[in-house]
Amino acid sequence: MRFLLSLIMVCSLPVAAEEIPRSAVIRFNTVCANCHEGECSGRLSFQSGVDAARGHMERYLGTITGTDADALFALLRHTKEHCTHYPAAAESPAGGAWTTADLAPWRNIREGGYFIPLGNVGAGSHRLQLRFAATARSGRLKITDQRFETLVEETLCPENTLETRFVAAGGPLYMTLQTQTELIGIRLDSPAP
Repeated sequence: MRFLLSLIMVCSLPVAAEEIPRSAVIRFNTVCANCHEGECSGRLSFQSGVDAARGHMERYLGTITGTDADALFALLRHTKEHCTHYPAAAESPAGGAWTTADLAPWRNIREGGYFIPLGNVGAGSHRLQLRFAATARSGRLKITDQRFETLVEETLCPENTLETRFVAAGGPLYMTLQTQTELIGIRLDSPAP
């Protein structure tokens, strides 16, 4: 009897959710997050229901089904409940310089754009340089902290290299880049004052 009660108790414990695939994290953050992070500021309500959320997401992503839908809704739920980015980590290259090969896994092939966890940065002034394979005729760069606070939001200029400077309080940073142009390199460093 004691064994049976122990088995029932173990089976009734909450099961940890499976890790959300990187492709879903990238797709959500390049297409959906800008609107859905608004829950934290009251712009959008998750309580409107799954059907309303599905309709809203399908307007931007097309029909979503199966594991794609499950992953996207898990990301939506995480965003709404925790008001933080889903914990995705990239290997930060030595010296803060990312190559085309480092960046490729963080590209949204379907809708375009990139979502790149930049890693934990120290408090202070930082410089981010981006290099493109061709002239980036349009796009938007956004750098946020773990709680979606915007540190940088810029429109891309028609250049092959973009540089931006910003101040961070320290902690994880995330870069969202909306462009169809291939990104071939980034460099994140902390210049001396």
